[in-house]
Amino acid sequence: MKSEITFLTDEDIAQATALYIDVFSKAPWCEQNDYDDIFRYITRLLEMNTNRCYVYKKSDHIIALALGYVKPWHLGVEYQLDNFFVDANYQGQGVGTELLASIKNDLIQNDIPAIILETEMHTPAEKFYRRNGFEGLAQQRSLALICQLI
Repeated sequence: MKSEITFLTDEDIAQATALYIDVFSKAPWCEQNDYDDIFRYITRLLEMNTNRCYVYKKSDHIIALALGYVKPWHLGVEYQLDNFFVDANYQGQGVGTELLASIKNDLIQNDIPAIILETEMHTPAEKFYRRNGFEGLAQQRSLALICQLI
């Protein structure tokens, strides 16, 4: 089977949406996402001029996605990895590690020196990121807050 890692395109949005809903409906997330909401979220990411959304395909079938964008900060720019997920049928087979390695190479070639993300502590996701070179921020004292306006 031919596999490739490329940038996500408009033609991929429907398949990406379906995979997002499938992956995040399972443990440990058990989310109940609406198709239109996720389709709109991915579409809006692609419309950003700083988007860097990657897709891993096997025989033209999406098996993993990285949804993110480049953002400025006081020391330059960094890549905000907003969502990263692999089809349950391919988890534990190195697909995520291969996709992440490809992303790192692309970012290095484009002078983007860091990846930042948030994930739940003490989960398989945290273990995956740590195995792939991510470190927790020393003495983390920050708190994610949200102000729901509507």
